[in-house]
Amino acid sequence: MEASFHGGRALAAGPRAEVLRDNPRRRLVRLRGSAGGALLVKEFRLGTGRHALREALKERIGRSPAVREWRALSALRAARVSVPEPLALARLEDGDRLLVLRYVDGRPLKDALRAPSKERRRLLSLLGTRIAELHGAGFVHGDLHHGNVLVGEGGPVLLDLQHARRSAERRQRLRDLAHLDHALSYFASRTDRLRVLSAALRLPRPFDAAGRRLLRKLAVFTQARAIAHAQSRTRRCLRPGRAYASVSYGSWRGLRASDVGPSELVLALDAHAKATAAPELVKRDARAVTTAVRLGEAAVIVKEHRTRGLPRALADLVRGSAARRAWRGGHGLLQRGIGAARPLAFLERRAFGIPAASLVVLEDLRPDWPADSPPEGADLAQVVPVLARLAARLRLQGVDHGDLKGGNVYLREGLGGSLEARLIDLESVVFRRNVGERRAIRALAQLNASLPDAYPARARCAALELYARLAPFSGGREQARSEVIAQSLARRHRWTGAGCAQAERERRPAN
Repeated sequence: MEASFHGGRALAAGPRAEVLRDNPRRRLVRLRGSAGGALLVKEFRLGTGRHALREALKERIGRSPAVREWRALSALRAARVSVPEPLALARLEDGDRLLVLRYVDGRPLKDALRAPSKERRRLLSLLGTRIAELHGAGFVHGDLHHGNVLVGEGGPVLLDLQHARRSAERRQRLRDLAHLDHALSYFASRTDRLRVLSAALRLPRPFDAAGRRLLRKLAVFTQARAIAHAQSRTRRCLRPGRAYASVSYGSWRGLRASDVGPSELVLALDAHAKATAAPELVKRDARAVTTAVRLGEAAVIVKEHRTRGLPRALADLVRGSAARRAWRGGHGLLQRGIGAARPLAFLERRAFGIPAASLVVLEDLRPDWPADSPPEGADLAQVVPVLARLAARLRLQGVDHGDLKGGNVYLREGLGGSLEARLIDLESVVFRRNVGERRAIRALAQLNASLPDAYPARARCAALELYARLAPFSGGREQARSEVIAQSLARRHRWTGAGCAQAERERRPAN
């Protein structure tokens, strides 16, 4: 049923109306106490939102999100798919749309999966079945993630269908599942995710050859989704939003994490400005001044860069100042699940629009220790595989750190006594579509050369084998190992090649 409403605004909070969400795109209001149970009213801000002209054009051709969701819900309810019941679609005089649904009471999927293992397995299988029913009805969801699944009394209910569209293509269905698989990867095990996927694809257990091929194909889509999602989140860190806020400090301008108090940040920057002697001064060189200060109760590092020369200043105008790059690099790594010192704020001081100086405030990782300076008694044979997994993950995620050496990798003991690696010196981090083998070998050589001879040669070789299994080389492991050794020795850093027979042959002069 569609109607037009005139006069007044839509719904305000009151005794019977509770605002559940309110943002520039839409508002969600729950109405309690009606005869048929609670209702959910979704107000789509088409005429009053940020992109009124764009949304008006969509409305004219019948492709506004409210209309799309109404049509999808109506068709899916008729096909007996577990989605909310649509009751009415209305248009306000200012161009906004109202969609009225039967309210679904339940728990978020993430909370529901904390249930005992037997109940969790049943829920996961049922979720996969509900997705199979959606696809069987000839639709793909378009925005399938755990936040759009609510678990009610009758099981999972699929929400937010404004991106749903008709499609019977297997590729589109796999993309749908890849979105969910990536979202679940943050808190669900691979076994749990396979339970959902196999039910959604109606695969027999154990998997036959065709089923395994389909799951491998789905894994490619999931990896592509993970990279695209991380790229999107990395771009968002460069503008104010829910997670980041604008900040100013004298002539400096920049961003801070929303959970960093502005007054505490000012005190930390004041302390940085005064910290010219030990112990606060951590490092001073031609590139930067680094201090260790307090940000409220937390220990932080402030790294201030001065732009050196006009060519570098013009380069920074294009690529961003060093602090801006470190801010983007750190948040981009964290979005990809790669450990890094968390950037808390960055500021720039500009002259004629060109960055003249910049500073970044980072989490202080100490007492974690750098890989090139292990503490006495550290089991170095256990450290090297951690470094190999870190390097492989960087390559697989399309990340070029730019300065991957032991001093820029800090280690700490994690859950269960396992070691965790986190990165610092983030201003050279670059996110690429893929990291080529030449760059990967150069990064491995730099990391290997920076580790002292105390790291045993056998452990280094085993770590390279591990890396090659995780991120294979097209030319084979032997060729890659020879190149890593040759480039490591050419750097003449902390590794001399002691104990490595191949390194001894590389250093032996030709007859």
